[in-house]
Amino acid sequence: MTWIVNWDGKEYDVDPTEFSGLELKKIKLRTGLTYKVLIEAIAQLDPDAINAVFWLVDQRDNPDLKFDDYAGPSIKVILPYLDAYNTAMDEVGKALNPGTPETDGSPSSSSDPDVAAPTMTL
Repeated sequence: MTWIVNWDGKEYDVDPTEFSGLELKKIKLRTGLTYKVLIEAIAQLDPDAINAVFWLVDQRDNPDLKFDDYAGPSIKVILPYLDAYNTAMDEVGKALNPGTPETDGSPSSSSDPDVAAPTMTL
């Protein structure tokens, strides 16, 4: 579930499933984003979400790093890694919804009207 991004001479190993409650609280305080919204916002290239996860990774090595002073990577840096991020987050979705069967996206073939088509949400 790791998202690897090379930026600014450093390999970032971003795994949102490993963020602690304290780290997620820091992100929420600075951006207003909950975990679920953060995950979705990164896929939508939200600059606050992207900066937040990279700031968090950098802050682990530099606790005095201020969010408001952190530029983060440009969208140009992120774009080549976006497919890898989406693949990693598909795995997170599966982990969050372990009882949800995989689907090919077609409507459910069940003839039972009480059985809904399977869905996956983050």
